[in-house]
Amino acid sequence: MPGESVSTSTDTDHATAGAGVPYREVTADDYARDFTREAQALSVDDDTTVLSGSCPRCGCSFTFTYRPRAFRGPRRGPRVREIAVMCTCTTEHEGRPADEEGCGAYWNVRLEDL
Repeated sequence: MPGESVSTSTDTDHATAGAGVPYREVTADDYARDFTREAQALSVDDDTTVLSGSCPRCGCSFTFTYRPRAFRGPRRGPRVREIAVMCTCTTEHEGRPADEEGCGAYWNVRLEDL
């Protein structure tokens, strides 16, 4: 995903929620840990997983649908166990491009951690 990566979450206090957090494509080492504390995963079918929880950056609730393939074909290799997640909340974040969702935060989640 485009954007910058920072090693700590100095961008905002995780307890600060919502519209006061401006849009910024950013990640931090603790985003995955913070997200998996209360997030839930629902396997819809063999290829679709829906994650729900709160964004570790803006604090807003959201759902994220993961589909690894756009079409059905022969499965090659083991099923992906770590997926890239991004905030898809509907809260207005200052500076967010019209064609984007969320606050811009992204992180990787291991499905085993949920």
